[in-house]
Formats: sequence, structure tokens, C-alpha cells
Amino acid sequence: MKHILGIFGVLLFAACGQNSGQKKMSISPKLESVRDSVDTYFTKLTELERFNGVLLVYKNDTLLLDKAYNLNRDSSSSTYVTTDFQFDIHSISKLMTHYLMAQLELDGKLSMDQTLDAYFDDFPRGSEITLSMLLEHKSGLPRELMGFEGEEYQLTSDEILELSKEQALLFRPGTDVQYSNVGYEILYYIIASMYGKSFSQCVVDEIFGPLGMDSSGVHFFVKENRVKNMAQNHVLKDGKITPVDNIQKDEFRNARLFSTADDLKKFMDHIKQEPYASILKDKNGVLAKDGGSKGIRAQVYSDLHNHFDFVLLANYDEIPFFEAIDDMVKLLNSEKVDYPKEINRKAIAIDEGVLQKYAGAYTFADFDGLVLEVRVENGHLALFQKGEKIGELQAESPTVFFEDPKAAESFEFVKNESGTYDALMGWKGIVVAGKRN
Repeated sequence: MKHILGIFGVLLFAACGQNSGQKKMSISPKLESVRDSVDTYFTKLTELERFNGVLLVYKNDTLLLDKAYNLNRDSSSSTYVTTDFQFDIHSISKLMTHYLMAQLELDGKLSMDQTLDAYFDDFPRGSEITLSMLLEHKSGLPRELMGFEGEEYQLTSDEILELSKEQALLFRPGTDVQYSNVGYEILYYIIASMYGKSFSQCVVDEIFGPLGMDSSGVHFFVKENRVKNMAQNHVLKDGKITPVDNIQKDEFRNARLFSTADDLKKFMDHIKQEPYASILKDKNGVLAKDGGSKGIRAQVYSDLHNHFDFVLLANYDEIPFFEAIDDMVKLLNSEKVDYPKEINRKAIAIDEGVLQKYAGAYTFADFDGLVLEVRVENGHLALFQKGEKIGELQAESPTVFFEDPKAAESFEFVKNESGTYDALMGWKGIVVAGKRN
């Protein structure tokens, strides 16, 4: 999987050092233990060269951590950040979108049960797709525009809307879930229409301004440039930590928001209040959203039942992202976790008859319909993309395979209802599902 996909980058990296800006605070011994556990976790992650960024943590409304973790102590380094740096937040904008939609509904200006034909006369199957389906990724629209050969960066809102009408639905609306940036682009269009200004300006005027989020802004379609101290995004390339453009040409421009940890906490504190909390929280009483793209990761998280909040912003995407978030939740609930440590995986031999069960093609919808073929070669599994061999996998168990023994990323096979196997592929701290063709 190392070559997988030149579009996703490589899985090794080089190191630098660490810097801390945390001030010691007077807190109870119990909270001090929680704070020290969280700090130790991310210090170790940084020492392993897997994290560069900012962490803001509260428990029982008490500030535990407000700290920057740096791979390089040199402030002239492109990776260097402090707690007041601005980070691109990508899909955290979707939580703000949900908030704006909720506000419009509370004001009687729309209903989440409305279908798209209330706004567009010619949207295919518009009578079946509701606004709530778009919010919950249940519309059937694909993750990205399929069949589009140009640069998404160049598209206007009107052009995105017209191209979205051409998309074949992946399933009947409301019957399944597929993360869809296309669906949210339609919501941005509707919100802009309701307010009579760009979606970006709506976010500034309706969220950033009223909440005093003075260090937050949007890159495009706004009156004011709010960039002050922007974190530079980074990836691992040829074994070296390498800066990349924060604005990628294969991404839409309509919701290119940036913020600081402190500002994002202001937003989370606002939506923790009623009536928004009841609308936006999940069944476990959690308000949360992650975001990320090439070289960047972001997370906001508020647990209303267990009374903790955190904001994580990283300008280097080699962090084992979802594992780190899960461990953070456990630490803030005073549960034990395994601290980050160096990985050294061991390969085992697997009977070729077992390997043959996994041979076949797998489609990864969350990677824009990427198709990978698995073949058995010389007692191992080999990965092919468009007929070209891109990697060879070693077995860690009868169902879990890896390419790099020093990396956590796995290729796992999971039995499906038809009796064959689907795949779970790890990539840069996230896991994506591949359906057997």
C-alpha cells in the first residue's frame, strides 16, 4: 500500500524534536492526573514523530491543557506552531452548517423534512431527498463529483449544483449512509440562497462575528481577509516531512474555513446550550466533528454527559488520528490506554487456501471509488491498481495484513453477509471500507 496510491502519500517519516507552551495550573489531584496522562500521551506521540499541533482540553469546565507540541523547536521551521496559530478545519465546517440549518429551522425559514424539489425544480429524484438526508449523509449522493475531469477548485456554486444533478445515486435516498461532500455543497447553496450572500460570508456574519471568534475566517468569498498566523500543512514524502499547499486544487472552495483552538472552543460552548445541544448531539450526548485533508487533521469534541471538551489541531497528517481521538476520550474518562510506542510487527505464514478466500476486487467508496485487486502470489497477498502491482502484504493474523512492519496501517478482511469478504484499509490514522465486487 506504500505506492497506493500516489494520491495518498507514503507511510514513513523523519523527526525533529518537541516544544511545549503549557503553563502549570492549580487544579485538583484527580484532574492533575488526567491532565498529566493526556500530556504524556501526546508527548510520546510527538517523540515518535507522529504529531505536530495544538491541544486544548477542559474537564468539568476546568482548563487542563492549552499546549503546542512541536517536532522542531526552531520557530523558523515550517512545522512550528503555537496555541494561537490558525489551522484549516475542513469538515468541521459541516457542524457549523448543521448549526446554521438548525437556526434557520428555529426561525421558521425552512424544515429539515423539506425535499430538494422545494428549492430546485429539476433536481433528479428531488422529491425523495430531504435536507436532513443531506445533513446525515443519507441522500445517496457520492462523496465527490464522479466523472468530473477538471479542478474542483475552479467550480462556482452554480456549476457544482448543476454537476450534482448529474450524479447517479449510490442507493435509494434514506436507506443507507455514504459520506458526501457533494450533498453538503447543496446545503451551502441553500444556506447562501436563504441569507442572500455567500455561504462563507454567512459563517463569518452568523457565527464568527457574534461569538467573538476573531481569529477565525474563510479563504474565499468573504469581504475580509482574516489570515493572521496560518499553520503550514505537511505530509510525509520520500521519508521527509514536507510542506504542502493548504489549498488543494481537487477541493471545493465554498467552505474553506480556518480557526484556532480557542475560537473553536467558543463555538462548541455555544452549541452546548439549548436548543442547539438537543439538535446537534448524538445519542450518547456527544457533540463532535472531525476534519482533514492533505497535511492537516482537526477535531472538536464535547461530551455533555461526562463533562469534558477538547480541540485537536494538527498540521502534519501522520498522526494515528482516530486511534488518538478514541484514546483521548478514554483518558478524559480516567480509563487506561496503551501509550504510543514504536511499532515492530511480526509476519506469520498463512495457508494459501486461506489467502485465496481474499482474492478479488474491492471498491473503496470513500476514496472516490478506488478499486484495488487482491491476488495471491508466492504465498503472499499482492495489491494491484488498474493492473499494476502497487504493494505486497504480510500476514499478522489470518485476517490482518500489513506492508510496513513499522506502521500501524493494516489491510483487514471481514466476512460479509454473502459469505465472502470485504476489506478495511488503514491509511494515515483512518480506516476506509472496501466492498467486494
